[in-house]
Amino acid sequence: MDDLADRIRNRIASGAFRISDHAQGRLDERRLLLSDILASVASWSVIETYESGRMGPSLLARHVLPGGPIHAVWGMINENAVHAVLVTVYLPDKELWDEQFTIRRKA
Repeated sequence: MDDLADRIRNRIASGAFRISDHAQGRLDERRLLLSDILASVASWSVIETYESGRMGPSLLARHVLPGGPIHAVWGMINENAVHAVLVTVYLPDKELWDEQFTIRRKA
């Protein structure tokens, strides 16, 4: 799954992506701009990848936006999906992540 990030990034770059209702709600709730998230895809840091999940293969990425870093989960229904899906976005909790929001703190 090393190329999952590349496959998702390529779909986003070509406009082949969708936003889940959940993610749209989180964007609105947190007053985040999709355009800022899309602009940061080229420089995201992939934190974790998941081989399977509700949205199929997916990844957790750290995006740096003008207001600071956020986490976003991007997925694909399956390995050959036409579209990538923005599953959710959230502000990482300082108690759960290191200072750069890239490594989970141990419980």
